[in-house]
Amino acid sequence: MSIAIDVLIMTTQLIAIVDPVGALPIMVSMPGIEKPEVFSKALRIIAIAVPSLLIIFAVVGQYILEAFNISIADFRIAGGIVLLVIGIDTLREGSPKTMSLSPEEFIFTPIVTPMLVGPGAITSVMLFTTYYGIPEVIISILIASLITYLVIRFSFSIIRFIGVNMLKFIGRFLSLIIMAWAVSLIIEGIRGALLI
Repeated sequence: MSIAIDVLIMTTQLIAIVDPVGALPIMVSMPGIEKPEVFSKALRIIAIAVPSLLIIFAVVGQYILEAFNISIADFRIAGGIVLLVIGIDTLREGSPKTMSLSPEEFIFTPIVTPMLVGPGAITSVMLFTTYYGIPEVIISILIASLITYLVIRFSFSIIRFIGVNMLKFIGRFLSLIIMAWAVSLIIEGIRGALLI
């Protein structure tokens, strides 16, 4: 039961940070996306790239920290700051201001990265492995990636159903979840650093 709760917590946080709903307006506005072959190609890339990138960072993230001699407390503080900035940008602007949009590379950039697998998501999965086991983290990544895929898969229907304004509202609400978690990471990181 505890494992299921841990997976649910991680999945919820990861979906809030990946924010597939926030990517929908950009997704449907990309040139050629209305063509079935282009849309199918985008879906295939998203289905493979999102979970693969997140799992890679979750598995090797700890080794990256060790290679640069960074403590978990340091990374929690830095990760919390990154997530806080992303949350504030999303709350104010509707999307991170640092996100670059390139129509020429609309499938992998910016849809997969940095919109779906950006600094916030990478930081999150690396931090998850400091709290939970790798198997639970991978399960959460796979579930969040599946939900992300389904949201993108039915993007045109979702936008028609709830409207663009509601999409923006949902994105801003999710940014509050990101900011709250970011603050908790910073506080815990400072506590950990002071105990070292």
